[in-house]
Parts: sequence; C-alpha cells; structure tokens
Amino acid sequence: MTVSEFGRSRVLYRRNGVSDVIEVGNTTELNDVIALLRSFSGVPKSYTTLVTPSLAELCEDAVGVERLWTSSAERTEPKDFAWLEVETESDEVMRQVLSAFPIHSKTSELVRSSENRVEVVEIFPSCGYVWVSIAAKGAASESSVPEDDEPVVVSLIAYEQFLITMHRKPLSGFEDMKAHMEMLVKSPASYGAPVPTAVCSLISGFVKEYQKELLSLLVDVDNVNELVLEIQPSECDQLDLLRRIDDLRHSLSRVQASYFAKERVLQRLLLPVVKRTFISSAVGVAARYQRMLSGLILSIERLRKGRDVLNMSSMGLVSGVSMRLLQRCYWMDYLNNVMTMMTLVSMPISIIPGLFTMNVRVPFEDSESFVPFYVIVAVTAGIFFLGMSYPVYLYLTFKSPGALVPTSH
Repeated sequence: MTVSEFGRSRVLYRRNGVSDVIEVGNTTELNDVIALLRSFSGVPKSYTTLVTPSLAELCEDAVGVERLWTSSAERTEPKDFAWLEVETESDEVMRQVLSAFPIHSKTSELVRSSENRVEVVEIFPSCGYVWVSIAAKGAASESSVPEDDEPVVVSLIAYEQFLITMHRKPLSGFEDMKAHMEMLVKSPASYGAPVPTAVCSLISGFVKEYQKELLSLLVDVDNVNELVLEIQPSECDQLDLLRRIDDLRHSLSRVQASYFAKERVLQRLLLPVVKRTFISSAVGVAARYQRMLSGLILSIERLRKGRDVLNMSSMGLVSGVSMRLLQRCYWMDYLNNVMTMMTLVSMPISIIPGLFTMNVRVPFEDSESFVPFYVIVAVTAGIFFLGMSYPVYLYLTFKSPGALVPTSH
C-alpha cells in the first residue's frame, strides 16, 4: 500500500506524566502503534460497561456528580491518555484500526461507510464508549471553489482515557487543533479528565471553522442589497444580479443546515443522561458546550436576518425591473409625442408643393428661370427645419434611465 493510499495517522499520548507524538506512515508502523496502545492501562482490550444514570439519578440534583468530577479533575497526578488520529480513504486501514479495539459493529459500519452524513451522539453502555459523529469543514484545495467543498464527517470514539478520531479527507484548521491538543495534554487542566476536554476542544474547533464563513456571507448579502439600487437597465446586469442572489441563497442554506446539525449535536451533549457520563460531566465541559450552543444560536439568528435581507433584495430587484418597464413605457410615450409634433410640422408643409399640382394658375409659371423653383424649395426647407427644430431638440435631450439610486462620488 502506497503512502497516498494509506493516508496519515498519528498518536498523541501521555504516560506516567510524559507526553509524546508518534507519526505513522505505513501499515507496519500502524500495527506497532496499535500494539503500543494496547499495552496502555487506559486503553480497553475488551468490552467494558459504561456507567449510565438511572431514572432516579436523573431526577436528583447533579451537585454530587459534579463534585466527584471536580475532585477528579483537580488531582495533581495526570491520568494516562492516548489519542489515535487516522486520516485515510482506505477501508482496509479503517477496518484494521476498528477491529483492534472493542467497538460495536454498528459503529464500525457507519464509520467505514463513505456515504455516512449523520451527525449524532450515541452512548454504547455495553461497550464502554461514546460515539460522536460530526461534520467538519474540509480543507480547501487550490483547484476547488470553497462553496463546492463537501463537509468531512469526523468520527470520535471516546473511552474514559482513550480517544479515536477517524476521517477520510484533510480538515480545515486541523493542524492548529492538533497543536492545541499537544499543549492541552501538557497542561494541568487536562490531568483529571483528558478525554472530555479533548473532545470538547475538537468540537469547538469544528464549530468555529464553520462560523468563520458567516461574516463573509453577511458582507456579500449587504453588497448585493446595495447592488440592487445601482442596477443598470440592461439584461446583463439583471442576469448577473440574479446569479449572485441564487449563489448566496445556496450558500446561506448550506451554512444554516450545518449550523442546525451542530446545534443538535450540542443539545444531545447537554442532555441529562449524557451529562451524567464522563463525556460531559467533567468540570467546565458542560459550560463550554452551553457557551458554544448559545453562540451557535446567535449565528443562526444572524443567518436568518441575512436571509431576510436577501429576500428583500429579490423583491427590490422585481420592483426595479417593474420600474424599468414603466420607464420604457414612458420612453415610448415620449417618442410618440415627438413623432406627433413632427407630423404636425410635415403635413402643412406638404401643401406648398401641392399647390403646383392643382389646376390653377400661379404667378411663377410665367418665369423662364429656376428662381421661382429655388424660392419654393428654400421656403419649404426653411419652414421644415424651423418647425422640426423643437421636436428634434426634445428627442436629442432625452436622458436615458440610469441606476435606480445614483451613485455618490
């Protein structure tokens, strides 16, 4: 198996207070790393029972549980911790990793499925772990458009002292998350509950990467709203604005759907039954999830307002097109008025040549030169140009419609 087919893998662990990072580049090294992890006391070798609260415990006050986890988190001796991160598109590598640890067959099937897009939090009490499936923003490549990048589903399988993360493609901002995790492992804040703190930090990083896109989208919405007022009476401008509105509407829907999915994940992590397990009951973790949820709800509200502004822009475009039609009708009426004035000038002038076609005698018939003819032509042309001067002036001074709201310079 080549390096590109294998992908990337790494292990971050803390054992007896000493932390280290191991990079894995092939299948042989992966087997050695799995053997090393299985030698850790905190890595389960078989199915263990995860303590879940009963209905009576859910009705009680959670002070006792938080006090228990607070005393555990404030311990001076660091707990052993291991994090196996796997990035690969190879089903064989995924199967090798998942089969090495006690993981339920349903979880293994969904993790290996390339069509899995479900964002969910599930507790497996009989297997001793919590599975979190969440979509993260994929790393943008040079040849792709950021809006066209599909989200990457990240699977987090969390035991009390062991964490597995698996995804098929690179993630946006994941290098910074890994650097933060390395500092977190060395920090006393993770001595008592390293896995809940690590899971919370990763989910927070995934949510923040999506929230970075919100500001640029709202700026684009405001720009389109201003462009509606400056649209010119041309089909090119109207089609361009319609394309911009359609692209923005698609982007807003995509981001809003991702926010709703993250909101459901955070709400499940704050459920009473989940808060009584190790994944959310560690000190400060539930409060961080609550802050993330509040920020996400605020972002969803801002997206809703941006969508309302975009709808108003669409209505403004329709009103602008209607105004253009009225302006076109006014131009046709104006042109008809000018042509009527020209007709009123032309019809009387045609009487002058018509006098010579009548069966009457006129003084000019006795002349032997062309002087009378020239006089008639000059008089006719003079009356014509004099009468046409005002209609032509009105026609030439007509100002075509510009922007709906003139731009300020």
